[in-house]
Amino acid sequence: MRGFEIRRFIRDIFFNVIMKGDVAIIELAYEDPEEADKILYASKLPKELKEASVNMGLSLARLELCDDYYIKKVNNGEGIGTYPVIIARCCKSLGISKDDCKAGLAYAELSQLVFSAVRLRAIDFIEGQKIIWYLLSQYKEEKEFEPFSPVLDILSKLHEEREPRVFLA
Repeated sequence: MRGFEIRRFIRDIFFNVIMKGDVAIIELAYEDPEEADKILYASKLPKELKEASVNMGLSLARLELCDDYYIKKVNNGEGIGTYPVIIARCCKSLGISKDDCKAGLAYAELSQLVFSAVRLRAIDFIEGQKIIWYLLSQYKEEKEFEPFSPVLDILSKLHEEREPRVFLA
């Protein structure tokens, strides 16, 4: 990864992007999903990160797992539908607490990040499990939405401009 130490990179993304971004926006998404979607979408600077979040959100929304007005709007093309906001709306509709929703999203996104590193052979599966355990043992709720990772933005932008692009359909 261009000289980056993968464990540090995963830790930084977990605390600075996942926890302070996707997980922190859950609070607002329970109450005002339109505003949460606008804020979250705007915070994802590279086109690839915006598209990934919306594509995952739309895929989840189309499953129609719950009865939620905002998910219906997204399915009708009337809302953005970022993944964390759709997760929040599903959780709210299903009676899942904000805290449980946040913890579940933190685990899901961290697992995806770690398993990508495993698939790329940057770490092995056992090391990946250790990273997940260690980072989740330091989980603490973030109240402020303030995602920040210039390294991720630069790497994502570089990834957009090269072929082949891994993990994109």
